[in-house]
Amino acid sequence: MQTGLRARLLLGMIAIGAIGAIAAGCKQPAAPCMTMSPPSELVGRAALLRLDVYSSDVHCAGATVTPGSPPPTLSKEVAGGQPIMLDIPAGQHALLLSAFADTGATQLLGSACTEAKLEADSSACFNLTLAEAPDLSMPPPPMCDGGPCACTTVPDDCPTGQYCGVDGNCANGCKVPADCNAPGASKCDVTQHRCVECLLPADCPAGKRCSPSGACVDGCDVAAGSPCAGSLQCCSNLCLDTTQDLASCGACGRTCASTNVSAAACTGGLCKPQCVAGHGDCNQPIAPAADDGCETNVFDIAHCGTCTNVCSLMHATPKCPSGTCQVQSCTAGFFNCDAADATGCECAGVDRMDTMNGCCPAGACQAQHSDGFTHSFYDCVALNTYTLQLAKDAGGAYNLGGATDADSIIDTGSVYCTRRRTGPLTARVTVECVCWAYAGAAVGFATHVLAECQTPLAADTAWK
Repeated sequence: MQTGLRARLLLGMIAIGAIGAIAAGCKQPAAPCMTMSPPSELVGRAALLRLDVYSSDVHCAGATVTPGSPPPTLSKEVAGGQPIMLDIPAGQHALLLSAFADTGATQLLGSACTEAKLEADSSACFNLTLAEAPDLSMPPPPMCDGGPCACTTVPDDCPTGQYCGVDGNCANGCKVPADCNAPGASKCDVTQHRCVECLLPADCPAGKRCSPSGACVDGCDVAAGSPCAGSLQCCSNLCLDTTQDLASCGACGRTCASTNVSAAACTGGLCKPQCVAGHGDCNQPIAPAADDGCETNVFDIAHCGTCTNVCSLMHATPKCPSGTCQVQSCTAGFFNCDAADATGCECAGVDRMDTMNGCCPAGACQAQHSDGFTHSFYDCVALNTYTLQLAKDAGGAYNLGGATDADSIIDTGSVYCTRRRTGPLTARVTVECVCWAYAGAAVGFATHVLAECQTPLAADTAWK
């Protein structure tokens, strides 16, 4: 290898906003740049990182290279978090870094692109920010006062760089030529609201053709012995990159659908659009199957907010009116006392037939008590706290059965008793009596005797 003809590129600390690049000759690279940002959460999730090096005639378009660009001259893949090192020719290059969620490089997390002149026997550092790939379900639309930006189509009243989408909300994309000023993407395709390189054949330099997706590309004729270079595919006499061409995504002529789509995109041969509110791209058909756009309603309980989120709430029938699981109704015997959808109907109890609707004050759940005789009941009195009301509720849970007369209830100020009596009014006979101590020495105990009522003792049955 001849010194001065090639450069060695080292990318270490690969992260969002943190890529160190060192260019040198055939010597060992210099020490990594010391001012780089720390690794980010996005790159921390990456299972695979890939650096593509392009020749000087390729330019960046946002976070990627211009559609229709020739394939990279060099590529290097490493496991997530590992440094990348490779020898490349010195000179002007476009550098594309991609982070993938899988080792097969099919699930793009994000990318970053920069153009730089690399000198042999010298060093340089770059700070790049990875732009997150389009969400697979429903990317957030532009927000206005905490909600989607409502708009009118005629005239389009969305701000610069946005247009009024089919759902009546502003979406990211161009609507006039002035919205497009990036190198290699200076014209606005107003039908798809995309900044493109060309709209007409005259927009391309000599020897190039304007593809249906708006890229200036080489021509081809396989039958005449004029194939495309590298990995480009010859589609209708145009050399196209089917990994990112919207009109030939994954295969020649396979167009990314516009159904419920606010902004189309083709990544790795898969259509990955931005979706209008309420829809998600969950199927992602693989070529040659036709694309179906954003086909899934993500405002239903089977796909609530995202493609895979099944709406399920505790003891409740859920609903998903706007991408968030909400309580539609509670299962019988349960109540949404804290008024929070995320916890569902978290409280068991009984409907008290009042404004609390089965709940206790301040959104608390009713406590489940026992009357000491295997019967449970609900009350707002805390466990191990005893009141006359709690004793009365315990008496109701026990349910002596049969009618009772006026003197069948006894309250001594510390003991509450219920009794059942039979016989004529002038000679009533107590046949059953149950008492609960809610104050005094034997508080928290209950007694059951057949013929008389008496204060419970600590040896009697406990209740709470």
